[in-house]
Amino acid sequence: MTSLASCPSCGAALNFRPGTMVAVCPYCKALAARRDRDPELLGKVADLVDTGSPLGLGASGTHAGRAFTLAGRVQLKHPLGGVWDEWYLALDDGRWGWLAEAQGRFYLTFTQKPHGTLPPADALQPGGQADLGPDGLWTVGEVSQATFHSAEGEIPWAVDPGATYRFADLSGRNGAFATLDYSEEPPQFFLGRETPLAELGIRGGLRKPAKVGVQSLGCPHCGGTLALYAPDQTQRVGCPSCGSLLSAADGKLAFLKSLKQPRQDVVIPLGAEGNLQGERVTCIGQLRRSCSIDDTDYPWNEYLLLDSQHGFRWLVQSDGHWSLARAVAPGEVPAVRDGQKNLSALGVSWRRFQDVTAVVEGVWGEFYWAVEQGERVEVAEFVAPPRSLSCERQAHKGGGGEVNWSLSTYLEPEAVWSAFKLEGAPPAPQGIASFQPNPHKATLAKGVLWLVGALGLLLALVLAESMTHRNIELFHQRLDLFELARIDPASAAAPDRRIPAKRPAPGAQPAGEPQEPVYFSGPIEIKNGFQNLAFTLEAPVNNAWISLEGALVSETTGVAELFLVESSFYHGVDGGESWAEGAQGETVYLSAVPAGTYVLRLVPTWDGRVPPVRAIDVRLRQGVLRWLYPGLALLATLIVPLLLVLRMTSFETWRWQESMYTSKTGGG
Repeated sequence: MTSLASCPSCGAALNFRPGTMVAVCPYCKALAARRDRDPELLGKVADLVDTGSPLGLGASGTHAGRAFTLAGRVQLKHPLGGVWDEWYLALDDGRWGWLAEAQGRFYLTFTQKPHGTLPPADALQPGGQADLGPDGLWTVGEVSQATFHSAEGEIPWAVDPGATYRFADLSGRNGAFATLDYSEEPPQFFLGRETPLAELGIRGGLRKPAKVGVQSLGCPHCGGTLALYAPDQTQRVGCPSCGSLLSAADGKLAFLKSLKQPRQDVVIPLGAEGNLQGERVTCIGQLRRSCSIDDTDYPWNEYLLLDSQHGFRWLVQSDGHWSLARAVAPGEVPAVRDGQKNLSALGVSWRRFQDVTAVVEGVWGEFYWAVEQGERVEVAEFVAPPRSLSCERQAHKGGGGEVNWSLSTYLEPEAVWSAFKLEGAPPAPQGIASFQPNPHKATLAKGVLWLVGALGLLLALVLAESMTHRNIELFHQRLDLFELARIDPASAAAPDRRIPAKRPAPGAQPAGEPQEPVYFSGPIEIKNGFQNLAFTLEAPVNNAWISLEGALVSETTGVAELFLVESSFYHGVDGGESWAEGAQGETVYLSAVPAGTYVLRLVPTWDGRVPPVRAIDVRLRQGVLRWLYPGLALLATLIVPLLLVLRMTSFETWRWQESMYTSKTGGG
């Protein structure tokens, strides 16, 4: 039941429902603590910062079937500048919930009793893991401190105006979120998750944020006009006219220091509007950052974009390469060990590319944190082209720090020029970016499709040829060389002893004279005049050779198809090692000849007077499928894909030559 009390400052009525410890007077902004009798005055709160929140006191909604009311709000200052809201939900069952709002995101948590001892703040490292025992392992997103700035309504904890509170934000999978509050001992444990407002069904107090228009302010140093596009969130402004760094706290500009800015070589001007990937964006800030590797500086530009929902994105330009980055919750990425080369996150396998220290060199425009020239963050980059997953670790002044993960997607320069309607043509990118998509992969994919089609066609042709080429044997004969050369086998070693012909043929040499061995076959009928011919010689020679001069002579036209076939085989031992060369047979292929009757004329020759073997086999076949031609066709078919693979591999080699985690042989 809600109890009423009087403001100790102005006497106005204050509400204290069960669990309320502090209430803020809506009239005099007095901060009153609940006591047994009258509230105690703790002080007065500063004016609230207009954060553009859509929420308001008194709004109601439901969570897990329980109704709630937005009963209070506290604004806390971050050590890097800026404030965030924490709204307090009073549930109808007496419980309290905390709805933290930062940069357009909402995190709903409830007090939980830990199942074990919570780790001390000093034991937590941003990017590391927090072991909460039965509550599991969590990724530490930030270890820092918050300073009380202002408040309104009812607050369920003991507020100390101007006090600083130590905390640690933890992140888990699927939007899980937790906070360890070290303002008390033992620390408090808040558990919940990132929650879209639509899930809470807030009504009766939900307000549409006023559209924050462009606010024009004068630079307090040079008097130049500065246009602020997000004045409710801006913490730092770099004057593009005089190079001054300005504070924008509480909506007022204050001179901080003069910066020695580098040459401004940005291509997207401040205030430029564009349509990038279907979202209306405005360029409100420009950063020049760099890193040093082996005493060489590598600069790049970053453009802060404000979207239609008052959220922020980063557009990065490096050597003509462009990418668009968005934030990723640390809990979505497993903890990374020093030197770890591979990472599995967001359903993708990532490969570590480099670790550098990024330094802010130039600041122009407005920014949502207290950026400083010389600001340093440690960056670890993992790539899976065309995307990059980067971890930035930053230390906070006064202790603590945070880790931020961002997912960048490669953009073609033409997409940026088209989005912002920039004049001229974009400069050609220089070199190969760490996560630039391999341009040869798409071509290779087309080449693979072409290869599949070509192989299918080749296979169909081979099948068709194998069906039509029946490998028909037209002639087969075993020739006795001793008989053909008129040599007496029994006296083969005696000189000039040959077998005399019983009846010398006309024109034949007389008996006892050297006889040239010639063989004529009987008539060979060739019925198909469109298929090739194959002549095969098989001779079991041993350290010797035999050749046949052949002619396939048409009995109709007398036209002869000449060919030469040889059997040669040698072997031995050289230096204790055996060797062999040649073959004891050979096949030669002849072109198709017209159908008709043919005669084979064969003239064998060898080294010496006596043949090295007694007999040889010869055969003539038709319709023989030659695998050489399909093999050559297959090779020709593979040339284009092989060249594409070579180009793709070469591209990856050049990419990984720039990596700190790959040898110069590259790959990947």
